[in-house]
Amino acid sequence: MQNGTFVRIFIASPGDVYQERDEACRMIHNWNAAHSMSRSVLIEPVRVETHSHAVQGGHPQDLINSQLLDRCDLLVAILWSRLGTPTNSDLSGTVQEIREFSETKGPDRVLIFFCDRALPSSSDLSQVQAVRDFKDSIKSNGLYAPYTEVAEFGSSFRHQLDLALNRILEGDEFVAASDQTTQKDEVIFVPEANTILAAATMSARPSVTLVSDLSRGCVISAGEQCLNSPSNERSEANWESGLEQLEIRSFVKDAGNKREKFRLTKAGFEAADRLWCVLILRRIELLQSDEHTYVNFEDINHKPFFRQKISDAFLLEKLQSLASMEQLEIVAVDGGIGAARLNGLSRKALREHTFLEFAEPEGDED
Repeated sequence: MQNGTFVRIFIASPGDVYQERDEACRMIHNWNAAHSMSRSVLIEPVRVETHSHAVQGGHPQDLINSQLLDRCDLLVAILWSRLGTPTNSDLSGTVQEIREFSETKGPDRVLIFFCDRALPSSSDLSQVQAVRDFKDSIKSNGLYAPYTEVAEFGSSFRHQLDLALNRILEGDEFVAASDQTTQKDEVIFVPEANTILAAATMSARPSVTLVSDLSRGCVISAGEQCLNSPSNERSEANWESGLEQLEIRSFVKDAGNKREKFRLTKAGFEAADRLWCVLILRRIELLQSDEHTYVNFEDINHKPFFRQKISDAFLLEKLQSLASMEQLEIVAVDGGIGAARLNGLSRKALREHTFLEFAEPEGDED
């Protein structure tokens, strides 16, 4: 059992900034992937659409606040062209959430972001003015941060999140939360990080490269193929985030002190082996028509993984590894493997690894 600190962050915003809400959740997920194990801190993003439940007996906003705000440790508010629907006590639900949270938890527990990009053509001018008036009303307190694009918001939010966590974790009001599940060695990475590790080991000389090209931008490659979509800044940011997570966990290391070529460490190879076991089991599960059917070796390797075919020797090695752990039933043929099927242990392994996600390469196919 692993003990640690559990922090809940309430994300308050009208519906016009749904992309920013998703980006905030992604940044929190990235923070957890990079720091939760080493710092024993887990952050949960709390949103009305995912955490509130239908109850009766009061104004909807009051009920939402009683359900969610009291249990949260930090509030993040995001505003652009809408302030939201008025409540019994405030200009909008978001304003009420900000006020009540600031009064009960303290103003240093509130982060407010205002979007400055061009307004939608369908904007309600009264709502736009309400946002501007609210912004003016808190300007003297210096409580907010401006941004223009979603990616800029993500960077600013991540910076403010780090600062806020450093402040609030210094206190002793948090109760250690226990992970009631069996402790595992796995770290939950973003899908890009998992793909980088797995794809890198498909090459005869496993490595990861990050090259800045004047014409194409940043190019991240593993397994001898480009992973990101060059000249697409969001794609670059996603794959760089995955690479940074692997660096932080020491699964890869800079091979030349220039952050251009990275080598997998012993821990990186071991993690890649575990990822490939899951990938192979998922492929067999997809092909196995019923519980007792065997899947031919050739069929397992018929379709590529991450747009590349793995060698028969590579697949044989992974299947033999799974068989040695009794996670596969196999049919031996001339010293090799002719077919395989899942058993109880392999199905259990698949259930335990449903959290693992992989990103498909976005670069040009060779």
